[in-house]
Amino acid sequence: MLDAIRVMENIKLETVPSELEHLRFLSEMNRQNRSLSELELEKHSSELRLLGTSMNALYQAGTCHRKCWGGGHVLETLVARIYNLACSSYSLISIGFYDESMNLVRSIGEIANIIVMSVGRKEQIQEWIHSDKKTRMKKYSPAKVRAIIGDQALMDGEVYSNLCESYTHITAGAKPNMHNEVDLSICGGRMQPDGISKALDELTNIVVPVAMYVCRYFQYPDLLEEIGNQVDEASKSV
Repeated sequence: MLDAIRVMENIKLETVPSELEHLRFLSEMNRQNRSLSELELEKHSSELRLLGTSMNALYQAGTCHRKCWGGGHVLETLVARIYNLACSSYSLISIGFYDESMNLVRSIGEIANIIVMSVGRKEQIQEWIHSDKKTRMKKYSPAKVRAIIGDQALMDGEVYSNLCESYTHITAGAKPNMHNEVDLSICGGRMQPDGISKALDELTNIVVPVAMYVCRYFQYPDLLEEIGNQVDEASKSV
């Protein structure tokens, strides 16, 4: 069964709005979902603090906030892209688009592993920077990058594959945003507690290790310590 685009169960649409009215309807749907999500997100306060601190580190590194290290700013650009993806992923969680949020998490994982390669594999990262599309696809696909960095990968092959199959690659049996207990696919955003929990976990599980890696490289010992303490706190609350 495919649920009609709506915010709450008691909203019945006799006529689906069109043109500008549909976009206004979308804005209202997002507003209501955000309000409902904020109440549900309060149950994940320790995880949210950890995510927020990690994103603070990414923002500072991506914008040279504390210090500009000069050079080509390749690493800073990669960090800034992760920050933007994380912001977008979190925003999607808050308006009930969990599959779409986790699709972005997959992209964060790809970039995170390139960051690891950029720090520890100078020859490969220089080739990657100057390579054409054919070379990148042949030698620096997500799987090839994971092979280069080995057990240093911040997103391993199993997690990456699961995100691809569940939220990126389309199959005939795909059921959009089905995170509630009943067998119901969702067309349009709708707050679902299970969706919030799953998507927030996936986002945090990649943003936090990236942030800790960035803190070490950019020399943010204060934020590294803060994130470490919040990781301990979050683990105790599980």
